[in-house]
This record gives sequence, structure tokens and C-alpha cells, in this order.
Amino acid sequence: MDIYPFRHTLSVPDVFQLLAEPSRRRLLDALRDGERSVNDLVDRTHMSQPSVSKQLRILRVSGVVSLRSEGRHHLYSIRGRSLREASDWLSYYERFWREGLDRMDEVLQRGPRPRTRRKP
Repeated sequence: MDIYPFRHTLSVPDVFQLLAEPSRRRLLDALRDGERSVNDLVDRTHMSQPSVSKQLRILRVSGVVSLRSEGRHHLYSIRGRSLREASDWLSYYERFWREGLDRMDEVLQRGPRPRTRRKP
């Protein structure tokens, strides 16, 4: 058990760098529904056991996943704190994306503008 459970809080750029690796995203997708063992993650992601273990170690050290031992089984689960900061940062920009898409819808619904000829 960690004495300082939040010592690995990542900055927003760190989270994006961590999530840039596709295999780590696959592992997080596999962990969305709850904790999983390494063998279960190997089956769900179709990755090799050494690769799963390596990426889980990176995610665990970064504080994005936690490890719980139950007898001889090691169970991993998502810790949302580090990911929440990145989500909060992205949600700020979501408004701009939505407004831009709304404007594009308006333009598309109006149809093409008539072309005017330029005089030389």
C-alpha cells in the first residue's frame, strides 16, 4: 500500500504522452469495466504477456492504474485522478469544437452560394 497515494499525479502533457502509446490505450479500454488480471488483459488485448506487463508497469508507476494482490493473482484497475485533469482540459475546448461544428451545419444547410464572376 502506498503511503502517499497521489504522489504520481501527472500533468496534462504527461497524460497525453502516456496515452500516445496505442497498447496502453488498449489496456485502459480493457480495464474500463473493472479490475482485471494480467492473463485476462493478455486475452482481451491480444498482446503478449511481457508486453502487457511492461505497459502495466508504466501505467502503474504513472499512477493511472493501481495494483491489488489477491493471493497469487495481481489485479489491475484504473485510477481516474490523473486522467481527470486531461479530461477537464479537453472539455474546455469541446465548446469551441461544438460551436464550429454548429456553424458548419448552418453553412451546409444553406447550400452552395451562387458564384459571382469577377471582372478583370
